[in-house]
Amino acid sequence: QDGAPSHMAAKNQKFCKDNMAHFWPKNFWPPSPGSKSAGLFWWGAIESKTNRTPHLNLDSLKATIIKEWDNYPEKHIINACKRFRPRLEAVVKANGGHIE
Repeated sequence: QDGAPSHMAAKNQKFCKDNMAHFWPKNFWPPSPGSKSAGLFWWGAIESKTNRTPHLNLDSLKATIIKEWDNYPEKHIINACKRFRPRLEAVVKANGGHIE
């Protein structure tokens, strides 16, 4: 999904293809920064808040993520969602090529 070597490795791609009914291969989506999801925007915006203090266990991390989500300004989420579709349309118009 993100071009990480572990995600692109032939062995891992083959395993996923052989074991997942709806697997999309590494070249299914064009590598375009304009197609980043609204979820990636949100995570980038709050990750620094969730990492301010170390978490001793998964429950602590989950609680902090939920707290930050609950406190995140709704208008920022709405704006990120509104910007997502035009970016996807630009990628389609550019046939998967570079967009500004």
